[in-house]
Amino acid sequence: MKKLLLITYYWPPSGGAGVQRWLKLSKYLALQGTEVHILTVNPDQASYTTIDHSLLKDVHAKLHIHQTDSFEIINYYSKVVGKKNVPSAGFSNVNNDSFLQKTVNSLRSNFFIPDPRRGWNKYAYKKAKEIITEHNIQTVITTSPPHSTQLIGLKLKEKLNINWIADLRDPWTDIYYYHLLGHSRWSKRIDKKMEKNVIERSDRILTVSKGLLEIFSSKSDQNIRDKIKLIPNGYDPDDFSQPLNSPKQENSFVIAYTGTMSNQYAPEVFFDALNKVKTTKRVKVQFIGSIASDILAKIRDKDYEVEVIPTVPHDQIVTFQRSADALLLVIPKVSNAKGILTGKLFEYLASYKPIVGIVPEESDAREIIEDCKVGICFTRNESERLAAELTKLINSESNEIKPDKTKIQSFSREHQAIQIQKLL
Repeated sequence: MKKLLLITYYWPPSGGAGVQRWLKLSKYLALQGTEVHILTVNPDQASYTTIDHSLLKDVHAKLHIHQTDSFEIINYYSKVVGKKNVPSAGFSNVNNDSFLQKTVNSLRSNFFIPDPRRGWNKYAYKKAKEIITEHNIQTVITTSPPHSTQLIGLKLKEKLNINWIADLRDPWTDIYYYHLLGHSRWSKRIDKKMEKNVIERSDRILTVSKGLLEIFSSKSDQNIRDKIKLIPNGYDPDDFSQPLNSPKQENSFVIAYTGTMSNQYAPEVFFDALNKVKTTKRVKVQFIGSIASDILAKIRDKDYEVEVIPTVPHDQIVTFQRSADALLLVIPKVSNAKGILTGKLFEYLASYKPIVGIVPEESDAREIIEDCKVGICFTRNESERLAAELTKLINSESNEIKPDKTKIQSFSREHQAIQIQKLL
């Protein structure tokens, strides 16, 4: 039997998109015959940005779960300023222009490199050595963010010479909000060196998009492209197996967006286009998750209804996606946007609902949407075409989108787990 140690900071009851990838993949790896050990932080000492107890039911009984202590500086900070003032995913919930927030971001980035959750590392490293020895583990996978988790794998590789796979779900020093973190030249140099060491010394790298593959390949003079394996984010078929009980309202059209939307997403073209749509239907835009207050302020006075629903358990998010008439996808307006593949995209695919994508002209997201024949994509310069297509979509009495279900199913976690089995 193959044996695997997965080191992940985010694990139920932590919520958010970062939990989904390995929560689901580990289930299918166990079902396919791998002995999977999960090393994570004690949730009582963790500094999770969101909690979702519903995900605990997805932790498969065959998984071996190990938890450790941690020292979380963010927990002390949150007691002083309040948890709601601690930056969440994408820094969408705080005022990054305020002097206090800039100061906090700068302290974070210059004294806690690469991130404040590094306080878990010494506990995780000690426990990882015990698990590897006791259970004769053959391969270790470290997954990030937080990217400090990769330093645990780096140390294990140096000390024990294990087979080490670094799973990089997001950019490291190229993340779209990196400029908000207030790095000095000194801290930025250290951060880049850590990133390079992980990329060069790992035996294998997993990442989620072609764009990220290019970014990480460019970080080294070595030829590391051949050791990078593309395993996109995906969806769990089990999440979409239950029948829907929510009846559709007559003469209405709901466009849903799930997840985070910070100011960097710049979604204005969608709302401007929607305001030009001529229809007798009641149009509603649903936001399920965290949305920047500046964006909300701009769209509150439009001709359509806006509903904001705070973060909900994951199973409810899937219900909102499946119940909507169309799904909005917005890729942030940042320099490396072409390679961004948000986790929600794959659940959108599995919902078989029309996707309205505000995405770069040449991007991984556009390629997948068009290849799966599941939506229409626009740039931020196509307001008139977007308005025309939205008018057709909203006024149509039937869904004209005909998804390629075979291609969509290639993004299932079960299918991806088979690919990881081959790597092991």
